Amino acid sequence: MEAAAPDLPRPFYDEWSRSRAPAAQALWHWHGALTEPIVPSGASVDSYFDEERGRAEAGAPLRLMPEDTWTAAYEACETHDLSHEWLGAQVEAARLYCGTMRFDQADEMETFVRLWALPHARLLAELAELTNSVQVGWVDELARGFFYLARLVSLPADLAKDRLFVPLEELRQYDVSVDQLRSGPATEAVQRLLWTQSVRVRDALQRGRSLVNDLSVRQRYTLRWYWHGALALIDELDRRDFDLWSELIDLSPVRRAEVYLLALFGQS
Repeated sequence: MEAAAPDLPRPFYDEWSRSRAPAAQALWHWHGALTEPIVPSGASVDSYFDEERGRAEAGAPLRLMPEDTWTAAYEACETHDLSHEWLGAQVEAARLYCGTMRFDQADEMETFVRLWALPHARLLAELAELTNSVQVGWVDELARGFFYLARLVSLPADLAKDRLFVPLEELRQYDVSVDQLRSGPATEAVQRLLWTQSVRVRDALQRGRSLVNDLSVRQRYTLRWYWHGALALIDELDRRDFDLWSELIDLSPVRRAEVYLLALFGQS
């Protein structure tokens, strides 16, 4: 039986003015479609994705996702003067979703994140008119944090699709095998490995936290909600000794209420 992925929220999917919400949702649908790219049978993956990236950057019709998805994303870019370059970067990264996905070194995974998560976040930031270099730096860090968290809590489900977002060098460092991560249990070595991944998440979120001060009141609350919620998920993982296999990671109603109060009245 394939591992079920937790139902994770998509930051800044709904929380927009009426004029900008369709664009944000179109960008999210583009991003999601690329996790299951359409590749013609017998096509050379590298040549195909090279061509598709060029098409995306030029705003030309694509083959690797449904027409209504790329049409809506292009319309969002044209309406709000967003860069097609960031769409193309995601296409470049999406080639790795074709087949087994592994990263031997941490810097290889970071290269993927720079092409995958950061361009998506930068498009949303441009939509929110957060464009100066300091703001973009904070956006990048938050994108890293949310991406790494999503992949950490979805680790068994990702591995069911033969995708691993933990550097193999770190598995070797802690003497953990890929098979151990497929089905558990959370041995002491596995716990140490996954704790290291949680530190990567916390550090990125902390580096991006200052963005909240540059947001509108509505967006400030939204970011606080996701930021505190992300930290609460990490705390829950820690409480469970990083057991990702016994049951899906989720927050209790009480913990969700605490996150709500922190987002409303606390400080990020």
